[in-house]
Amino acid sequence: MIEVKTKYTLEMHKEFLRFLFFRGKYYRYKQKFFSILGILLIALWGVLFFTTPFEVLPVILLAVGVFVLLWVHMVPSVLSKQNAKEAGSLTQSGLDIVFTEDDISISAIADNYSSASKLRYKALHKVYETKKDFYIFLTPVHAFLVSKMDFINGSACGLRELFQNKADDLFEICK
Repeated sequence: MIEVKTKYTLEMHKEFLRFLFFRGKYYRYKQKFFSILGILLIALWGVLFFTTPFEVLPVILLAVGVFVLLWVHMVPSVLSKQNAKEAGSLTQSGLDIVFTEDDISISAIADNYSSASKLRYKALHKVYETKKDFYIFLTPVHAFLVSKMDFINGSACGLRELFQNKADDLFEICK
């Protein structure tokens, strides 16, 4: 039995949204690629702007470059702040998650609600492990975030082994 009590923080949610945008084994590299692409587009705009007469292409390059940089860096921050306001009680109370050999028990108690549910491992959509967290996806966009720092009973290595035994085809370690 592995037990975790995770409190969602704004920083944890921002990192999850970054992961959600660039999901996959090498999501950090994808994020860096798009950041560099945005900077290169803006630099190309600068070169074209100062070397050629006014044309539409440099304006399009600038717009696309700025959009890419904003999308990569600002959207996760804005969305996480918006979601934090909506889920204020969850950030205060957190989730109690117990992983057993048969299923996953999830419970939350807050000021205005309480809930408890059980999931079978075969009902999971996908499970990703990053440097800091586990993302347990129920659908392609809904996930439980389990911080590696929040284990009460058991460890991150034990949880990794459990997922590899119970849902190996759904489990992926990300760099």
